[in-house]
Amino acid sequence: MDAVVTAQTVLSVVEPQSSGLGGGGFLLYWDQKKQNLFALDGRETASSRAQKDTWIGSDGKPIAWLKARRSLTSIGVPGTAALLWEGHRKFGLLPWKYNLKASIQIAKEGFIPSPRFLKSISLAKKIGINHSPGFKDLYLPNGQLPSKKHHFKNQELASTLNNLATKGVDTFYRGEISKKIINDIERLQNKDNRVSAITLEDLANYQVYERKPLCRLYKVWRVCSFPPPSGGGVAVLQSLGIFEVLTAKTISQKLPIHWHLISESLRHADADRSHWIGDPIDLPVPLNGLVDDNYIKARALGIHLNKAKHFPPPGKPKGGEKLDLASQPRTTAGGTTHLVVVDKQGNVASYTGSVESVFGSGYISGGMVLNNQLTDFSFVSSYAGKKIANRVGANKRPMSSMSPIIVFHNKVPILAIGSPGGWIIPHFLTSALINALDLNLSPKEVVSSKHLSVRPDQTLLEENSEWSTSKSSTRQTLQQSGHQIKTTRFSSGLAIIQRKGKVWHGAADPRREGKAVSLP
Repeated sequence: MDAVVTAQTVLSVVEPQSSGLGGGGFLLYWDQKKQNLFALDGRETASSRAQKDTWIGSDGKPIAWLKARRSLTSIGVPGTAALLWEGHRKFGLLPWKYNLKASIQIAKEGFIPSPRFLKSISLAKKIGINHSPGFKDLYLPNGQLPSKKHHFKNQELASTLNNLATKGVDTFYRGEISKKIINDIERLQNKDNRVSAITLEDLANYQVYERKPLCRLYKVWRVCSFPPPSGGGVAVLQSLGIFEVLTAKTISQKLPIHWHLISESLRHADADRSHWIGDPIDLPVPLNGLVDDNYIKARALGIHLNKAKHFPPPGKPKGGEKLDLASQPRTTAGGTTHLVVVDKQGNVASYTGSVESVFGSGYISGGMVLNNQLTDFSFVSSYAGKKIANRVGANKRPMSSMSPIIVFHNKVPILAIGSPGGWIIPHFLTSALINALDLNLSPKEVVSSKHLSVRPDQTLLEENSEWSTSKSSTRQTLQQSGHQIKTTRFSSGLAIIQRKGKVWHGAADPRREGKAVSLP
């Protein structure tokens, strides 16, 4: 847990485009001594003043995502600091202040900007940063990108981290840091009278929730992930379950049907999370029904072995009979990071953190990037007179795709994995788990394997892979089965640690910056 605190606070400095103190996250933690799996929810929350028409314009229509992203209303109450504090309180061994030492030093003394850091600043500029003078001052001084050769420093963030290190989490939610965040928001808020942004009271009332991990057997392995407000964990477990029902004993990436069945499993799971998943404080999510064996089998029976089914409808799980809901459109990808840690005592952490979009909302306070996580809510609250589960509401946590995972065999943890990637995180993880568990690929092979993703009416193949060419037999067979093929690039960031015998092996996705390290 000390490593998680240190890593996330350092990432707040060197990878602010993806995660940080101004965002939120989910922690799945195996406590070896207690032989217990914990799930700590540090997801951002909407303001107590949030309204269901938050994302509806004066014309009665949903506003554009780009406009919503740069609105102060997109900022949810950050949960990262509280999550790290609570995790450290439960599982940490080293002093809290010591774990923040590295991040303070790097923020103060600076670091050489990485290629992705600079590329992300350019992307944020393209999306739009004129609404945030603080962003331009920090990341585009004099209108120019930071130098590749000089250390990039963030003195305000160093001060914020030092404050958090010395005074603890109360300063973030009920003290100096919270007042700074709200003052900065209110200063900008005066320009937009329609804004209902977060308040000091919202920060003071924030809580980390301990939730029950969501687990399901996949063949001989017990796969555990995060429950709602994550829809990602449900999607991974459903996809694996449907795939298991549909496949014979032999599984091979070389067979086109392998990819057909994965794509159809993903598509049906996507239909369910778009329909049924929301914050449990708002509605009784039929969670047990969604991962029930008989329900999974019924969903699998609706899949043709040689024909793609576009826009599959959601299923009807037990427990959802009284919920008259409509489905929401899928969301965009986001700025997220994932890390996994195992220590010599046998404790295992799988942690996903996010600020949502690249550099979140673009707003800066105390050197921190503030999230735009509330754009993860459905922009419309109902459709055809039916409520949408993931609609905006006071104090609600928006549905997330973040899916930290720990896998067990004979009650022993053998694998921890996760990835950034927004809505398609469960797509990356489903294939990765099949590769690691069924095909027994090494961690390095798992993170390097080609990707497939889906939309309701399209199947997306990773470009620059042998199968995305027009001559690929897999591509041709999928097209003959009715798949509408599109090639694209993916920005996954798979991080995996897997036990082989008595030794743990780790690997980081070559598509992003990242590295597996072993510390003495």
